[in-house]
Amino acid sequence: MRRKASNIWLRSAMKRLSVLEPYAFPEAWNSIVSHSEPLIKLDANENYFIPKELISRVLQEAASEVDLRFYPVAEYRQLTEALAERLNVPSECIVLGSGSSQLIDALIYSFAKPKSKVISLKPSFLLYRMRSKLHGVKFVEVPLNDDLSMDSKSVLKVAGNSGVIFICSPNNPTGNQFSQESVISIVESFPGLVVLDEAYVEFADFSLITKAVEYQNLVVLRSFSKAYGLAGGRLGYLVANAELARIMRSRVLRPYNVSSITLRTAIKLLENYDVFLPYIERLKEERRAFQQKLNSLNGVKAFDSKANFILINVVDDGSLGDKLASRGIYIRKVGKIFTEGFAYRITVGLPEMNNRLIEELRVLI
Repeated sequence: MRRKASNIWLRSAMKRLSVLEPYAFPEAWNSIVSHSEPLIKLDANENYFIPKELISRVLQEAASEVDLRFYPVAEYRQLTEALAERLNVPSECIVLGSGSSQLIDALIYSFAKPKSKVISLKPSFLLYRMRSKLHGVKFVEVPLNDDLSMDSKSVLKVAGNSGVIFICSPNNPTGNQFSQESVISIVESFPGLVVLDEAYVEFADFSLITKAVEYQNLVVLRSFSKAYGLAGGRLGYLVANAELARIMRSRVLRPYNVSSITLRTAIKLLENYDVFLPYIERLKEERRAFQQKLNSLNGVKAFDSKANFILINVVDDGSLGDKLASRGIYIRKVGKIFTEGFAYRITVGLPEMNNRLIEELRVLI
C-alpha cells in the first residue's frame, strides 16, 4: 500500500505566500466580457491615442518577418542597437525585459538581498513593495511632501548605507516629475543602487537616461507599454553602466526572456518613431484640457501631471469608483493620501471618453 506523503512543508510554504499582498487587477477585468455596453476603461494607464490599426499593422509585419523556429538572438541585438541610437547610450548598457516589471523583480532579487532593504516613496508604484515582500526583503516608504515633491534628505536618512532606492518619476500615481537635482543628489550621496523608473517619461519634460552610463549606481527603467501603446507586448528595458548591464543580462535574467515577435515589433515601432510624436503631443494637449475640466467640478482637485494619467482628490468616502463602475466607467482607486478626501488615478483617455466621465461626475459628485 502506497504511503501518503506528508504535506506539512508544502502547506507551510503556501501559507507564507498566501499572506502576501495580492495585486489588485483593474476592476474592469471582471466586466470586459460580460458588460453589454461599451466600457470606458481609464484604470490602467493604457494609451488610447496610438491607433489600434497602426499597432496591428506593425505586428502583422513583424510576425511575417520572424522565424519562430529560432531563439530571438538577432532580434535582441537589433533592438538594443536601435535603442542605443535613439537614446544616445552604448548598446552594451541596455538590458531588455518582459515588461519593466520583470526588471524590477530582478533588481530587487539581485541587489537587495540578503540583509539589505528597499526604499521607495509613498505613494508610489505598488510593485516595489509587493516584490520586495515576496523576496523577504525589508521595505521602507518615505512619504512625499504635502506638495507631492520628494524630500531627498529624508530618503537618504532612511536608506542608510545599503540597499536599493526606487524613484518613479513621473511618479505613479501622483503624476509629477521630481527635479533632476533631487534625484542626482540621492545618486551621488547613496552608496547603494538607485533605480529611476521612467516608464512615463515620454510625456514629461526631461529624462535622466544618459546619466545611467555616467554613474555606477544608477539604473534607469523604461517601457514600451505607455508611449508606444505596446502594453500587451510586455517589453521594458533598463540602462546602466556596462558592467552592471552585462551581469543582469548574462547572469540574472533568464535567456531569451522576450519573444522574437515582440522584439521585432518594437524594432519596427522605433523605425517609425516620428510617427508617434504627434500622438504623444495630442495626449499631452488632452491632458491639459482634461485637467481643467476636472478642476471645474465642485469637490474635485486635479493635480498637474507629466504622465498619461491624472491624480484627483475628491470629497468622497471611496464609493465614487464603485458608482462609476456601475455605469461602465472604470478609474483606479488610490486611497486616502491627503488629510481629507479620497484619491483616484484616471488615465487620460480620448476626448469622448473623458467627456463622458466628466458628465457622470457632474451627476455623482
